[in-house]
Amino acid sequence: MFKFFRTIRQRLLSENKFSKYLIYAIGEIILVVIGILIALRINNWNENQKLLQEEKATLASLKLEFQKNLTQLEVDIQAVEAFISAGNKILEHTGPDYEFGTLQHVDSLISVTPRMAVWDPSLYTLNNIKSSGKLSSLSNEELKILLIEWESFYSNLLDWGSFYVERGNTYFDYLMEHSNNRNLSMIGPIQFSKSKFDLSNEALLRQPEFENILVHRVTHNAFMFGFYQEAKARLTAIIAQCETYEDIP
Repeated sequence: MFKFFRTIRQRLLSENKFSKYLIYAIGEIILVVIGILIALRINNWNENQKLLQEEKATLASLKLEFQKNLTQLEVDIQAVEAFISAGNKILEHTGPDYEFGTLQHVDSLISVTPRMAVWDPSLYTLNNIKSSGKLSSLSNEELKILLIEWESFYSNLLDWGSFYVERGNTYFDYLMEHSNNRNLSMIGPIQFSKSKFDLSNEALLRQPEFENILVHRVTHNAFMFGFYQEAKARLTAIIAQCETYEDIP
């Protein structure tokens, strides 16, 4: 190709057709520039495709991680709902006039209330995205905003979770001191026979201190339930945005 152009230039010069040579030279320069621009565009397209594929792979990992987090979160949401349900059922019967035998399965219900559902999601992939600087370069602006907002939300969730555990331990300590622990199944996987001491856990339902601390226990679980519901909505939105990359070739 270059030999062909050189031959034309030499022929035009030998024929003293300088004006035609000048026009031809300009045209040749334009063709070279166009070629360079095309090459640059192809290179940029290849680089963009490479970055897009890397982004797709990263977000596929993020989606998988958040799906697992969501599965565990749904288990914890069900557990929190069970705590609230058991606590409210007990509170329907607390009072100075409670008659023994009125509430069935008292030991089982009280056994549910001290348990805690502390969600501990994996953030390995998300932390890698942030530490590598890939978060700011995400092409999906909506996903970028969701992930930035998630960091702030999760920080608040951790703060509340610490308070939730602290107050839960206080409730657990109260039961350790005032209830017949052997008749409760909260200690661990071992199933004990009934206690021989004449101390029924139903007596707790007549104690104002027990009612007060159980009210707080149910309230704290209700707050945790609200946080978990919001976390579920945020995770679902992030997963949905990650899925938008799956249709990109």
